[in-house]
Amino acid sequence: MKKQIIFIHGGNTFATKKDYLKSLQFSKLDPYKNKKYWIDYLILKLQKKYEIITPKMPCKENAKYEDWKIWFEKYFSFIKDKNPILVGHSLGSIFLLKYLSENDFPKKINQLHLVAPAVLDDKLDLEKLSGFKPNIKKINKIEKKCDEIHIWYSKDDDVCIFKNSEIIKKIIPSSILHTFKDRGHFNQPLFPEILEVIKKAK
Repeated sequence: MKKQIIFIHGGNTFATKKDYLKSLQFSKLDPYKNKKYWIDYLILKLQKKYEIITPKMPCKENAKYEDWKIWFEKYFSFIKDKNPILVGHSLGSIFLLKYLSENDFPKKINQLHLVAPAVLDDKLDLEKLSGFKPNIKKINKIEKKCDEIHIWYSKDDDVCIFKNSEIIKKIIPSSILHTFKDRGHFNQPLFPEILEVIKKAK
């Protein structure tokens, strides 16, 4: 059986509907832009030895934590790997941070990858973590559920500031912090560094 990777994509979440509508109004739209995403790169590189499950989380443009929680748990019956790998990007990583600190997970996690997570609302503009905001006092509970925890951050991220990574690293000292200077919010087509770490999974 192939080793399994569960990938949770990003999204937007708002404290109020007014903020959500305002964000829609001022967001830029380009229907002709074909944006490549690094999860597609990982699937291409890993599909021979890994099964990558990519749930399409509900209403990602105006995401609600309880909706995502229900949908995420529906996938548990499909996780056959005794030690799966979990990867979250942006809101997906924030979701995993909160979920795993407050709930049981059916398997021992081999690797947990948190790409550009946040515990603070700083610099999020109209967006707020709202229901996704993890309780900092509970984050350390994740440590016992994972063999490895990897945090990926870039110092030029203009969405989730670098201070977030420092807070998580301080609370979970065993976590491995990978820092960059020029990756922004990791909205990139390639991600060879995370690929290499995943390939070393036991």
